[in-house]
Amino acid sequence: MRAQLLARATLPSLWSLDRIPGAAAWLAHGVDGALVVLDDSLTAVREVRLPADWKGGHAVTPDLGHFVASAPDRVVVLDPEGREVWSHPHVPWEAEEAGSCAVTAAGVWAVVRTAEGDRCVLLDVADGALRAAWPLDPATVGSELLPHPDGVHVGLAASHADDAYRIFVLAADAQDKPVEVPPGDNRVLTDIHTSGRMMLTTPIEAGPLALVRFPDGAVIAARQGEQIFPDEDEVFDIYAGFLRRDIVLAASSGERHVLFSVPDLRPIAEIEYPEDAPREWLVVRSDGTWLTADSESGTVCTWRPEQVPATD
Repeated sequence: MRAQLLARATLPSLWSLDRIPGAAAWLAHGVDGALVVLDDSLTAVREVRLPADWKGGHAVTPDLGHFVASAPDRVVVLDPEGREVWSHPHVPWEAEEAGSCAVTAAGVWAVVRTAEGDRCVLLDVADGALRAAWPLDPATVGSELLPHPDGVHVGLAASHADDAYRIFVLAADAQDKPVEVPPGDNRVLTDIHTSGRMMLTTPIEAGPLALVRFPDGAVIAARQGEQIFPDEDEVFDIYAGFLRRDIVLAASSGERHVLFSVPDLRPIAEIEYPEDAPREWLVVRSDGTWLTADSESGTVCTWRPEQVPATD
């Protein structure tokens, strides 16, 4: 199935690229420290300059009015001009480690390091006051927070020094220890369905693309790469997301992008791109559009299918 190009832009070399929950916009973090909000034409509509060592997972409020940045030693909220509104200090991350943050109706969520160990904290969006904290064990080296559509829960994808990856579910109205979602320690949480009833996971190295039930992680469907890709060494990459309520778009290690039906993960079609299209990164949004990007060149493209995929 052919991809229709909607927009193309060249940015500085990229550290990360993500969708902005609740907004028709994208967030690019350049290796030069620029944090840029892009509209669907890939035009910069907001930009702040962060120190180059701020390589955590950052966020933007749904109204695009404020940036939330995960710094090496604090979480900070910035206004559109880059002025600090408030900050929440924490024990510094070690080299090659980083925290993350997200914004929901409940407040600002962040993964931070404390003297007692790593924590996921919930901060008041107005002044940064600590509202809740959950212990994370073992210690993290990287993380990503994914807001749940209900505004109360978040999913947490955490990586650890032993090369393990774990998935946790937290709730703003529950002060208990985070619930670790099975199965296994080698999967990454990549998206949460708009219904809130399913989560999408991708493997680290070999393993299946999987749909799991929210919040307990029971497997709804799983698809092994060897069932899809012609090369036995080709496996699922970490990039995937819900393109629509009934469709998942997932990437392979060979930079193939394949559509799957929901909830059975039956393969529908492989995406066909122009020869010069970047395919290293894939960022999927549930309104039927997605980004591809090359991190070094900074080339970013927005796409949608040329025809509506059928899932029957």
